[in-house]
Amino acid sequence: MRTEEECKPQEKYLFTAELFSDESIAIWKNECVERCKNRDDKGEEYERYINWKPQDNEVALFILYAYADIKIPKQFDCIFELKNPSNFIVTKFTLVQAIWEAWFPLDSLDHGHKHLCIFEFEDEIPQILKKLHIIKNKFSDAPKGSLLLGICQRNNLEEIKQVRELINSRGF
Repeated sequence: MRTEEECKPQEKYLFTAELFSDESIAIWKNECVERCKNRDDKGEEYERYINWKPQDNEVALFILYAYADIKIPKQFDCIFELKNPSNFIVTKFTLVQAIWEAWFPLDSLDHGHKHLCIFEFEDEIPQILKKLHIIKNKFSDAPKGSLLLGICQRNNLEEIKQVRELINSRGF
């Protein structure tokens, strides 16, 4: 368990390599229903996820290893390339759903875990996200060298860039 307040500015970003297709989302919704069929405590997050239909301004991303426990909804305003953090866009968007390990909906991201995350944009989905690998089946299958994107607050980007550029210069 790690709170956002415990994180340094350069640590405060989520990262993704993949966008979920409608087919993949359907597979994971079915997985959620199957795994939760005997639970009495499914909650409103469960109902929201199971009944969710993507809108034109929404996208489902595979978020890897959240930097902290993050309550949702959570607003962000910056997307950048991990290997080239000087390539970034500023746009307002909100994390509106988090599905732990792609099968159990929560009201937060859990530090150190992977999540299927649904983001809602004020405007249209940015083109940079459309360059991500698309998961078409159940499991992640991004080819080596696929585009990696970071999601953060613009006011943390300069410190994130410094660390990412150091990491990138060392070949990681």
